[in-house]
Amino acid sequence: MKHTYHPHHKIKRDGVIDDLALFAGIMSPAATLPQIYLVYSTQSSVGVSLFMWTAYNVVSAILLMYGIRHKLKPIIISQILWLIVQTPMMIAVFLF
Repeated sequence: MKHTYHPHHKIKRDGVIDDLALFAGIMSPAATLPQIYLVYSTQSSVGVSLFMWTAYNVVSAILLMYGIRHKLKPIIISQILWLIVQTPMMIAVFLF
């Protein structure tokens, strides 16, 4: 069965679940910060896969568009944060 999106359809907010989703969306990318620090502080990207970080970025861009289209704040925030932390990892592979 195909789901049709209706712009007038409002999603009911479930406080606890929505707050947890937003928290997870912020904490997951934040958990990547030590890896970024390690790569840049040691100037070594040994074992870091450019293919994987690029794939993550592509998926994040798609999910960000989805979140914007459906006005899903936890998705929008988390995917922006993922793009912010994934891009330096991709750059590190080229630099080191």
